[in-house]
Amino acid sequence: MMASLSFNLWTEPWIRVIRRDGRDDEIGIGTCLTDAHELAALSDPSPLVACGTHRLLTAILQAIHQPQDIGEIAALLHNAKFDINRLQAFEKNHAGRFDLFDPHAPFLQTGDVPLHSHHNPQPVARLFAEIPVATERVHFTHVTDDRHRICPACCARGLVTAPAFASSGGAGIRPSINGVPPIYVLPAGDTLFETLTLSLVSSDYLPPGADPKRADQAIWNSDPPVVGKNCEVSAVGYLESLTFPARRMRLYPQAGSVFCTNCGRQTDIFVATMLFEMGHWLSKQTGVWEDPFVAFRKPSKQSKNADLKPIRPEEGKAIWREYAVLLLDEDAAGLRPRIVRQLARLIDRGTLTGRQRLRFRCIGIRTDGKAKIFEWLDEALEAPPELLQDPDAAAYVGEALRQSHEVAAILKSTFERHFRPERGTGGSNEQKFIRFKTVLERLIADYWRRLGLHFRQFVNDLSDVWQRDDTARTWVILIIKEAQACFRTALDQTGDRADALRIRVEAQAECERQLHARRKEWLNE
Repeated sequence: MMASLSFNLWTEPWIRVIRRDGRDDEIGIGTCLTDAHELAALSDPSPLVACGTHRLLTAILQAIHQPQDIGEIAALLHNAKFDINRLQAFEKNHAGRFDLFDPHAPFLQTGDVPLHSHHNPQPVARLFAEIPVATERVHFTHVTDDRHRICPACCARGLVTAPAFASSGGAGIRPSINGVPPIYVLPAGDTLFETLTLSLVSSDYLPPGADPKRADQAIWNSDPPVVGKNCEVSAVGYLESLTFPARRMRLYPQAGSVFCTNCGRQTDIFVATMLFEMGHWLSKQTGVWEDPFVAFRKPSKQSKNADLKPIRPEEGKAIWREYAVLLLDEDAAGLRPRIVRQLARLIDRGTLTGRQRLRFRCIGIRTDGKAKIFEWLDEALEAPPELLQDPDAAAYVGEALRQSHEVAAILKSTFERHFRPERGTGGSNEQKFIRFKTVLERLIADYWRRLGLHFRQFVNDLSDVWQRDDTARTWVILIIKEAQACFRTALDQTGDRADALRIRVEAQAECERQLHARRKEWLNE
Protein backbone atom coordinates (compact mmCIF):
# COMPACT_ATOMS: atom_id res chain seq x y z
CA MET A 1 0.00 0.00 0.00
CA MET A 2 2.90 2.33 0.70
CA ALA A 3 3.92 2.22 -2.96
CA SER A 4 0.59 3.80 -3.93
CA LEU A 5 1.07 6.86 -1.73
CA SER A 6 2.21 9.80 -3.82
CA PHE A 7 2.54 13.56 -3.63
CA ASN A 8 4.35 15.11 -6.57
CA LEU A 9 5.46 18.69 -5.98
CA TRP A 10 5.33 19.46 -9.69
CA THR A 11 1.58 18.94 -9.96
CA GLU A 12 0.15 18.90 -6.42
CA PRO A 13 -0.70 22.25 -4.74
CA TRP A 14 1.73 23.25 -1.96
CA ILE A 15 3.27 26.62 -2.94
CA ARG A 16 1.35 29.54 -1.45
CA VAL A 17 1.21 32.56 -3.75
CA ILE A 18 -0.59 35.88 -4.19
CA ARG A 19 -2.06 36.49 -7.63
CA ARG A 20 -1.84 39.93 -9.19
CA ASP A 21 -5.52 40.57 -8.45
CA GLY A 22 -4.79 40.04 -4.74
CA ARG A 23 -6.22 36.52 -4.41
CA ASP A 24 -4.37 33.89 -2.41
CA ASP A 25 -3.76 30.57 -4.12
CA GLU A 26 -1.93 27.28 -3.61
CA ILE A 27 -0.35 25.63 -6.63
CA GLY A 28 2.31 23.17 -7.77
CA ILE A 29 5.70 23.94 -9.27
CA GLY A 30 4.54 23.52 -12.88
CA THR A 31 1.64 25.96 -12.56
CA CYS A 32 3.77 28.36 -10.50
CA LEU A 33 6.39 28.69 -13.25
CA THR A 34 3.89 28.71 -16.13
CA ASP A 35 1.77 31.43 -14.47
CA ALA A 36 4.68 33.31 -12.86
CA HIS A 37 3.93 36.46 -14.88
CA GLU A 38 0.37 36.44 -13.46
CA LEU A 39 1.50 36.03 -9.86
CA ALA A 40 2.53 38.87 -7.57
CA ALA A 41 4.77 36.95 -5.16
CA LEU A 42 5.33 33.89 -3.04
CA SER A 43 3.32 34.07 0.16
CA ASP A 44 3.73 31.96 3.27
CA PRO A 45 3.33 32.61 7.00
CA SER A 46 6.94 31.45 7.37
CA PRO A 47 9.53 33.57 5.53
CA LEU A 48 11.86 30.55 5.77
CA VAL A 49 9.47 28.60 3.53
CA ALA A 50 9.22 31.54 1.10
CA CYS A 51 13.02 31.72 0.90
CA GLY A 52 13.47 27.95 0.51
CA THR A 53 10.79 27.82 -2.19
CA HIS A 54 12.40 30.79 -3.97
CA ARG A 55 15.74 28.97 -4.06
CA LEU A 56 14.17 25.76 -5.37
CA LEU A 57 12.32 27.58 -8.17
CA THR A 58 15.48 29.54 -9.00
CA ALA A 59 17.45 26.28 -9.25
CA ILE A 60 14.93 24.84 -11.72
CA LEU A 61 14.99 27.97 -13.90
CA GLN A 62 18.78 28.16 -13.67
CA ALA A 63 18.94 24.60 -15.03
CA ILE A 64 16.45 25.37 -17.80
CA HIS A 65 18.05 28.61 -19.04
CA GLN A 66 21.72 28.35 -17.95
CA PRO A 67 22.41 32.06 -18.69
CA GLN A 68 25.98 32.62 -19.83
CA ASP A 69 25.89 36.42 -19.61
CA ILE A 70 23.57 39.14 -18.37
CA GLY A 71 22.39 39.75 -21.94
CA GLU A 72 20.49 36.48 -21.80
CA ILE A 73 18.87 37.52 -18.52
CA ALA A 74 17.93 40.87 -20.05
CA ALA A 75 16.38 39.09 -23.04
CA LEU A 76 14.37 36.84 -20.74
CA LEU A 77 13.06 39.88 -18.85
CA HIS A 78 12.01 41.36 -22.18
CA ASN A 79 9.97 38.22 -22.99
CA ALA A 80 7.87 38.93 -19.87
CA LYS A 81 7.09 35.24 -19.20
CA PHE A 82 8.83 31.89 -19.13
CA ASP A 83 9.01 29.82 -22.31
CA ILE A 84 6.29 27.17 -22.05
CA ASN A 85 8.19 24.80 -24.37
CA ARG A 86 11.26 24.83 -22.13
CA LEU A 87 9.13 24.26 -19.05
CA GLN A 88 7.36 21.33 -20.69
CA ALA A 89 10.68 19.81 -21.76
CA PHE A 90 11.96 19.99 -18.18
CA GLU A 91 8.71 18.54 -16.88
CA LYS A 92 8.92 15.62 -19.33
CA ASN A 93 12.48 14.78 -18.23
CA HIS A 94 12.38 15.46 -14.50
CA ALA A 95 8.86 15.91 -13.06
CA GLY A 96 8.80 12.31 -11.88
CA ARG A 97 11.67 13.07 -9.49
CA PHE A 98 9.60 15.54 -7.46
CA ASP A 99 7.49 12.90 -5.66
CA LEU A 100 7.83 13.13 -1.87
CA PHE A 101 7.05 9.46 -1.34
CA ASP A 102 8.77 7.75 -4.26
CA PRO A 103 10.07 4.38 -2.96
CA HIS A 104 13.53 4.79 -4.51
CA ALA A 105 14.13 8.51 -5.18
CA PRO A 106 11.96 10.65 -2.87
CA PHE A 107 12.42 14.36 -3.46
CA LEU A 108 15.08 15.99 -1.25
CA GLN A 109 15.39 12.77 0.75
CA THR A 110 17.51 9.67 0.90
CA GLY A 111 16.39 6.70 -1.13
CA ASP A 112 18.46 4.03 0.64
CA VAL A 113 16.00 3.55 3.53
CA PRO A 114 12.94 1.40 2.77
CA LEU A 115 9.62 3.05 3.54
CA HIS A 116 8.35 0.05 5.46
CA SER A 117 11.39 -0.10 7.77
CA HIS A 118 10.75 3.16 9.65
CA HIS A 119 14.48 3.23 10.41
CA ASN A 120 15.44 5.49 13.34
CA PRO A 121 12.07 7.28 13.50
CA GLN A 122 12.04 10.90 14.70
CA PRO A 123 9.05 13.24 15.15
CA VAL A 124 8.13 14.94 11.88
CA ALA A 125 8.27 18.25 13.78
CA ARG A 126 12.03 18.13 13.13
CA LEU A 127 11.21 19.66 9.75
CA PHE A 128 10.13 23.00 11.21
CA ALA A 129 12.23 25.55 13.10
CA GLU A 130 9.09 27.08 14.61
CA ILE A 131 7.68 23.83 16.05
CA PRO A 132 9.11 22.62 19.39
CA VAL A 133 10.45 19.06 19.45
CA ALA A 134 12.48 16.97 21.93
CA THR A 135 14.17 19.46 24.32
CA GLU A 136 13.23 22.50 22.22
CA ARG A 137 10.34 24.47 23.63
CA VAL A 138 8.03 27.22 22.40
CA HIS A 139 5.45 28.78 24.70
CA PHE A 140 1.76 28.28 23.90
CA THR A 141 2.38 25.24 21.66
CA HIS A 142 0.70 22.30 23.33
CA VAL A 143 1.08 19.39 20.88
CA THR A 144 3.46 16.68 22.03
CA ASP A 145 5.99 15.17 19.62
CA ASP A 146 4.13 11.92 19.00
CA ARG A 147 0.81 13.66 18.26
CA HIS A 148 1.98 15.58 15.20
CA ARG A 149 0.29 14.60 11.94
CA ILE A 150 1.62 16.69 9.04
CA CYS A 151 0.06 16.83 5.57
CA PRO A 152 2.26 16.35 2.46
CA ALA A 153 2.04 20.04 1.47
CA CYS A 154 3.41 21.15 4.85
CA CYS A 155 6.09 18.45 4.66
CA ALA A 156 7.17 19.86 1.30
CA ARG A 157 7.40 23.35 2.80
CA GLY A 158 9.50 22.05 5.66
CA LEU A 159 11.83 20.10 3.39
CA VAL A 160 12.71 23.09 1.20
CA THR A 161 13.84 25.16 4.20
CA ALA A 162 16.61 22.77 5.26
CA PRO A 163 19.15 23.55 2.50
CA ALA A 164 19.25 27.25 3.41
CA PHE A 165 18.51 27.24 7.14
CA ALA A 166 19.87 24.01 8.63
CA SER A 167 21.96 25.15 11.59
CA SER A 168 24.10 23.31 14.08
CA GLY A 169 22.04 21.03 16.26
CA GLY A 170 24.28 19.40 18.84
CA ALA A 171 27.23 17.04 18.64
CA GLY A 172 27.95 15.99 15.05
CA ILE A 173 25.15 18.09 13.52
CA ARG A 174 26.72 20.64 11.22
CA PRO A 175 25.10 23.61 9.47
CA SER A 176 24.32 23.74 5.75
CA ILE A 177 26.55 24.99 2.96
CA ASN A 178 26.46 28.64 4.12
CA GLY A 179 27.35 27.78 7.70
CA VAL A 180 25.32 29.38 10.46
CA PRO A 181 22.34 30.73 8.47
CA PRO A 182 23.09 34.17 6.99
CA ILE A 183 20.76 36.91 5.77
CA TYR A 184 19.51 36.05 2.27
CA VAL A 185 18.94 39.04 -0.03
CA LEU A 186 16.28 38.20 -2.63
CA PRO A 187 15.35 40.56 -5.48
CA ALA A 188 11.65 41.43 -5.52
CA GLY A 189 10.07 42.30 -8.85
CA ASP A 190 6.58 43.48 -9.73
CA THR A 191 5.65 39.87 -10.56
CA LEU A 192 6.96 36.48 -9.52
CA PHE A 193 8.33 36.15 -13.05
CA GLU A 194 10.49 39.25 -12.54
CA THR A 195 11.53 38.14 -9.07
CA LEU A 196 12.74 34.75 -10.30
CA THR A 197 14.35 36.09 -13.49
CA LEU A 198 16.30 38.69 -11.52
CA SER A 199 17.49 35.79 -9.33
CA LEU A 200 19.12 33.91 -12.21
CA VAL A 201 22.92 34.06 -12.12
CA SER A 202 25.07 34.46 -15.21
CA SER A 203 28.43 32.69 -15.43
CA ASP A 204 30.33 35.84 -14.36
CA TYR A 205 28.55 35.91 -11.00
CA LEU A 206 28.54 32.23 -10.04
CA PRO A 207 30.23 31.37 -6.73
CA PRO A 208 33.98 31.02 -7.36
CA GLY A 209 33.91 27.70 -5.52
CA ALA A 210 31.26 26.19 -7.82
CA ASP A 211 32.70 23.14 -9.59
CA PRO A 212 32.13 23.50 -13.37
CA LYS A 213 32.31 19.71 -13.75
CA ARG A 214 29.16 19.49 -11.60
CA ALA A 215 27.30 22.37 -13.26
CA ASP A 216 24.43 20.12 -14.39
CA GLN A 217 24.13 18.13 -11.17
CA ALA A 218 20.91 18.76 -9.25
CA ILE A 219 18.69 17.06 -6.73
CA TRP A 220 16.31 15.95 -9.51
CA ASN A 221 18.94 14.18 -11.65
CA SER A 222 21.35 12.80 -9.04
CA ASP A 223 21.29 9.03 -8.90
CA PRO A 224 20.94 8.10 -6.12
CA PRO A 225 19.58 11.43 -4.81
CA VAL A 226 20.85 11.59 -1.21
CA VAL A 227 22.73 8.75 0.43
CA GLY A 228 25.09 8.34 3.31
CA LYS A 229 25.06 9.81 6.78
CA ASN A 230 27.47 12.62 7.68
CA CYS A 231 29.13 12.92 4.26
CA GLU A 232 31.95 15.41 3.75
CA VAL A 233 31.95 16.90 0.25
CA SER A 234 34.69 19.01 -1.35
CA ALA A 235 33.10 19.68 -4.76
CA VAL A 236 29.67 21.31 -5.23
CA GLY A 237 27.97 22.70 -8.32
CA TYR A 238 25.82 25.82 -8.16
CA LEU A 239 22.53 23.97 -8.70
CA GLU A 240 23.48 21.54 -5.93
CA SER A 241 24.19 24.44 -3.56
CA LEU A 242 20.62 25.77 -3.83
CA THR A 243 19.19 22.44 -2.63
CA PHE A 244 22.19 21.28 -0.58
CA PRO A 245 21.17 18.12 1.37
CA ALA A 246 22.43 19.19 4.78
CA ARG A 247 20.14 16.65 6.44
CA ARG A 248 19.60 13.01 5.58
CA MET A 249 15.83 12.72 5.72
CA ARG A 250 13.14 10.22 4.82
CA LEU A 251 9.44 10.83 5.38
CA TYR A 252 7.38 7.84 6.51
CA PRO A 253 3.89 8.47 5.04
CA GLN A 254 0.69 6.86 6.26
CA ALA A 255 -2.80 6.66 4.79
CA GLY A 256 -5.68 7.94 6.88
CA SER A 257 -8.00 10.89 7.21
CA VAL A 258 -6.65 13.33 9.81
CA PHE A 259 -6.31 17.05 10.35
CA CYS A 260 -2.82 18.44 9.84
CA THR A 261 -1.46 19.74 13.15
CA ASN A 262 0.47 22.42 11.27
CA CYS A 263 -2.03 23.99 8.84
CA GLY A 264 -5.27 22.49 10.18
CA ARG A 265 -6.46 21.05 6.86
CA GLN A 266 -7.91 17.59 6.44
CA THR A 267 -5.63 15.19 4.59
CA ASP A 268 -5.78 11.56 3.46
CA ILE A 269 -2.01 11.16 3.65
CA PHE A 270 -0.01 12.27 6.68
CA VAL A 271 3.46 11.95 8.17
CA ALA A 272 4.05 11.43 11.88
CA THR A 273 7.65 10.19 11.88
CA MET A 274 10.70 10.56 9.69
CA LEU A 275 14.39 9.78 9.43
CA PHE A 276 16.33 12.90 10.41
CA GLU A 277 20.14 12.68 10.54
CA MET A 278 23.22 14.65 9.59
CA GLY A 279 23.57 14.74 5.81
CA HIS A 280 26.20 16.42 3.65
CA TRP A 281 28.61 19.07 4.85
CA LEU A 282 31.12 21.19 2.98
CA SER A 283 34.77 20.50 3.72
CA LYS A 284 36.60 23.30 5.55
CA GLN A 285 39.38 23.05 2.98
CA THR A 286 36.91 24.30 0.37
CA GLY A 287 36.67 27.66 2.14
CA VAL A 288 33.65 29.94 2.55
CA TRP A 289 30.89 29.30 0.03
CA GLU A 290 30.10 32.64 -1.65
CA ASP A 291 26.37 32.23 -2.13
CA PRO A 292 25.08 34.79 -4.69
CA PHE A 293 22.29 35.88 -2.33
CA VAL A 294 24.55 36.53 0.68
CA ALA A 295 26.65 39.57 1.63
CA PHE A 296 30.01 39.20 3.30
CA ARG A 297 32.15 41.19 5.68
CA LYS A 298 35.84 41.26 4.92
CA PRO A 299 38.27 40.29 7.71
CA SER A 300 39.91 43.18 9.52
CA LYS A 301 43.64 43.66 9.28
CA GLN A 302 43.96 42.62 12.91
CA SER A 303 41.98 39.41 12.42
CA LYS A 304 43.87 36.13 12.27
CA ASN A 305 41.04 34.63 10.21
CA ALA A 306 41.42 35.55 6.54
CA ASP A 307 38.00 34.20 5.50
CA LEU A 308 35.02 36.28 4.50
CA LYS A 309 32.25 36.35 7.11
CA PRO A 310 28.60 36.15 5.97
CA ILE A 311 26.31 38.89 7.26
CA ARG A 312 24.05 37.25 9.83
CA PRO A 313 21.16 38.52 11.97
CA GLU A 314 22.18 40.06 15.29
CA GLU A 315 20.08 40.61 18.39
CA GLY A 316 18.39 44.00 18.39
CA LYS A 317 19.96 45.01 15.06
CA ALA A 318 17.51 45.87 12.30
CA ILE A 319 18.59 44.77 8.84
CA TRP A 320 18.60 48.37 7.50
CA ARG A 321 21.66 49.01 9.64
CA GLU A 322 23.55 46.67 7.27
CA TYR A 323 22.27 48.58 4.24
CA ALA A 324 25.67 49.57 2.85
CA VAL A 325 27.16 46.09 2.79
CA LEU A 326 23.90 44.40 1.73
CA LEU A 327 23.16 46.60 -1.29
CA LEU A 328 25.76 49.21 -2.14
CA ASP A 329 29.07 49.10 -3.94
CA GLU A 330 31.97 47.24 -2.36
CA ASP A 331 34.20 49.07 0.06
CA ALA A 332 37.03 48.13 2.37
CA ALA A 333 34.67 46.44 4.83
CA GLY A 334 32.33 44.24 2.84
CA LEU A 335 31.10 42.58 -0.33
CA ARG A 336 27.47 42.92 -1.35
CA PRO A 337 25.72 39.81 -2.74
CA ARG A 338 26.71 38.73 -6.23
CA ILE A 339 23.07 38.91 -7.30
CA VAL A 340 23.03 42.62 -6.39
CA ARG A 341 26.28 43.21 -8.29
CA GLN A 342 24.66 41.58 -11.32
CA LEU A 343 21.62 43.86 -10.96
CA ALA A 344 23.94 46.87 -11.06
CA ARG A 345 25.28 45.58 -14.39
CA LEU A 346 21.74 45.22 -15.71
CA ILE A 347 21.12 48.84 -14.75
CA ASP A 348 24.28 49.87 -16.59
CA ARG A 349 23.03 48.35 -19.82
CA GLY A 350 19.63 50.04 -19.47
CA THR A 351 17.62 46.89 -18.73
CA LEU A 352 16.03 48.24 -15.54
CA THR A 353 15.53 51.87 -16.54
CA GLY A 354 12.30 53.62 -15.66
CA ARG A 355 12.04 52.11 -12.18
CA GLN A 356 11.89 54.51 -9.28
CA ARG A 357 13.39 51.96 -6.92
CA LEU A 358 14.45 48.34 -6.68
CA ARG A 359 13.13 46.17 -3.87
CA PHE A 360 14.78 43.37 -1.95
CA ARG A 361 13.40 40.92 0.58
CA CYS A 362 15.90 40.06 3.33
CA ILE A 363 15.24 36.82 5.24
CA GLY A 364 17.19 35.12 8.00
CA ILE A 365 17.02 33.36 11.34
CA ARG A 366 18.93 34.40 14.43
CA THR A 367 20.62 31.59 16.29
CA ASP A 368 23.30 31.23 18.93
CA GLY A 369 25.52 29.62 16.30
CA LYS A 370 24.58 26.24 17.71
CA ALA A 371 21.24 24.55 18.37
CA LYS A 372 19.16 27.48 19.65
CA ILE A 373 16.90 29.39 17.27
CA PHE A 374 15.62 32.69 18.64
CA GLU A 375 13.68 34.41 15.86
CA TRP A 376 13.31 34.86 12.15
CA LEU A 377 13.74 38.15 10.31
CA ASP A 378 11.86 39.27 7.21
CA GLU A 379 12.47 42.87 6.16
CA ALA A 380 12.25 44.82 2.93
CA LEU A 381 14.94 47.16 1.64
CA GLU A 382 14.60 49.57 -1.27
CA ALA A 383 17.19 51.36 -3.38
CA PRO A 384 16.96 53.89 -6.20
CA PRO A 385 18.58 52.12 -9.18
CA GLU A 386 21.31 54.74 -9.53
CA LEU A 387 22.58 54.02 -6.02
CA LEU A 388 23.43 50.41 -6.87
CA GLN A 389 25.93 51.51 -9.50
CA ASP A 390 27.39 54.51 -7.67
CA PRO A 391 30.40 53.79 -5.41
CA ASP A 392 30.12 57.22 -3.79
CA ALA A 393 26.68 56.34 -2.43
CA ALA A 394 28.16 53.59 -0.27
CA ALA A 395 30.53 56.12 1.28
CA TYR A 396 27.66 58.45 2.21
CA VAL A 397 25.57 55.63 3.70
CA GLY A 398 28.57 54.15 5.49
CA GLU A 399 29.41 57.51 7.04
CA ALA A 400 25.79 58.07 8.09
CA LEU A 401 25.67 54.68 9.80
CA ARG A 402 29.04 55.30 11.46
CA GLN A 403 27.78 58.60 12.85
CA SER A 404 24.59 56.91 14.06
CA HIS A 405 26.59 54.26 15.93
CA GLU A 406 28.82 56.91 17.48
CA VAL A 407 25.78 58.78 18.78
CA ALA A 408 24.36 55.52 20.16
CA ALA A 409 27.65 54.96 21.99
CA ILE A 410 27.41 58.45 23.54
CA LEU A 411 23.88 57.73 24.79
CA LYS A 412 24.93 54.41 26.28
CA SER A 413 28.15 55.55 27.95
CA THR A 414 26.62 58.73 29.37
CA PHE A 415 23.63 56.90 30.82
CA GLU A 416 25.81 54.17 32.34
CA ARG A 417 28.16 56.64 34.00
CA HIS A 418 25.33 58.38 35.82
CA PHE A 419 22.80 55.59 36.45
CA ARG A 420 24.72 52.43 37.26
CA PRO A 421 24.83 51.93 41.05
CA GLU A 422 27.53 49.92 42.76
CA ARG A 423 26.86 46.19 42.69
CA GLY A 424 26.75 43.93 45.70
CA THR A 425 25.85 46.58 48.26
CA GLY A 426 22.33 45.41 48.99
CA GLY A 427 18.99 44.49 47.49
CA SER A 428 17.89 48.07 46.90
CA ASN A 429 20.87 48.91 44.73
CA GLU A 430 20.54 45.64 42.87
CA GLN A 431 16.94 46.46 42.04
CA LYS A 432 18.02 49.89 40.80
CA PHE A 433 20.66 48.25 38.63
CA ILE A 434 18.06 46.01 37.01
CA ARG A 435 15.65 48.91 36.51
CA PHE A 436 18.30 51.20 35.03
CA LYS A 437 19.49 48.43 32.73
CA THR A 438 15.96 48.09 31.39
CA VAL A 439 15.68 51.85 30.86
CA LEU A 440 19.00 51.85 28.98
CA GLU A 441 17.95 48.99 26.73
CA ARG A 442 14.71 50.81 25.98
CA LEU A 443 16.64 54.03 25.26
CA ILE A 444 18.91 52.40 22.66
CA ALA A 445 16.07 50.44 21.06
CA ASP A 446 13.93 53.60 20.79
CA TYR A 447 16.83 55.52 19.23
CA TRP A 448 17.36 52.94 16.47
CA ARG A 449 13.62 52.59 15.91
CA ARG A 450 13.28 56.33 15.33
CA LEU A 451 16.22 56.41 12.92
CA GLY A 452 14.77 53.50 10.97
CA LEU A 453 11.72 55.60 10.23
CA HIS A 454 13.93 58.27 8.60
CA PHE A 455 16.51 56.06 6.88
CA ARG A 456 14.41 55.27 3.82
CA GLN A 457 13.98 58.97 3.09
CA PHE A 458 17.70 59.51 3.57
CA VAL A 459 18.51 56.82 1.00
CA ASN A 460 15.99 58.19 -1.50
CA ASP A 461 17.41 61.70 -1.12
CA LEU A 462 20.91 60.40 -1.92
CA SER A 463 19.76 59.63 -5.46
CA ASP A 464 20.07 63.36 -6.12
CA VAL A 465 23.83 63.58 -6.65
CA TRP A 466 23.93 67.38 -6.46
CA GLN A 467 22.23 67.50 -3.06
CA ARG A 468 24.15 64.75 -1.29
CA ASP A 469 26.14 67.04 0.98
CA ASP A 470 22.90 68.72 2.09
CA THR A 471 21.33 65.29 2.63
CA ALA A 472 24.28 64.27 4.79
CA ARG A 473 23.98 67.48 6.85
CA THR A 474 20.27 66.90 7.33
CA TRP A 475 20.99 63.38 8.58
CA VAL A 476 23.45 64.66 11.20
CA ILE A 477 20.95 67.24 12.46
CA LEU A 478 18.24 64.57 12.58
CA ILE A 479 20.21 61.95 14.53
CA ILE A 480 21.34 64.55 17.08
CA LYS A 481 17.76 65.74 17.52
CA GLU A 482 16.40 62.20 17.91
CA ALA A 483 19.18 61.26 20.33
CA GLN A 484 18.36 64.26 22.54
CA ALA A 485 14.67 63.37 22.56
CA CYS A 486 15.34 59.73 23.38
CA PHE A 487 17.73 60.63 26.20
CA ARG A 488 15.21 63.01 27.77
CA THR A 489 12.54 60.30 27.60
CA ALA A 490 14.88 57.85 29.32
CA LEU A 491 15.72 60.35 32.06
CA ASP A 492 12.02 60.75 32.82
CA GLN A 493 11.91 57.03 33.62
CA THR A 494 14.70 57.12 36.25
CA GLY A 495 12.65 58.66 39.07
CA ASP A 496 11.85 62.10 40.51
CA ARG A 497 13.43 61.97 43.98
CA ALA A 498 15.81 64.79 44.83
CA ASP A 499 18.98 62.75 44.33
CA ALA A 500 17.64 61.38 41.02
CA LEU A 501 16.76 64.86 39.79
CA ARG A 502 20.31 66.05 40.43
CA ILE A 503 21.78 63.11 38.52
CA ARG A 504 19.32 63.69 35.69
CA VAL A 505 20.43 67.31 35.30
CA GLU A 506 24.11 66.29 35.28
CA ALA A 507 23.53 63.45 32.81
CA GLN A 508 21.55 65.58 30.41
CA ALA A 509 24.15 68.35 30.52
CA GLU A 510 26.96 65.90 29.71
CA CYS A 511 24.96 64.25 26.92
CA GLU A 512 24.14 67.64 25.38
CA ARG A 513 27.82 68.67 25.49
CA GLN A 514 28.97 65.50 23.73
CA LEU A 515 26.25 65.58 21.12
CA HIS A 516 26.91 69.26 20.42
CA ALA A 517 30.61 68.52 20.01
CA ARG A 518 29.87 65.79 17.45
CA ARG A 519 27.46 68.03 15.54
CA LYS A 520 30.04 70.81 15.45
CA GLU A 521 32.70 68.40 14.22
CA TRP A 522 30.57 66.74 11.53
CA LEU A 523 29.00 69.96 10.21
CA ASN A 524 32.17 72.08 10.51
CA GLU A 525 30.28 74.66 12.53
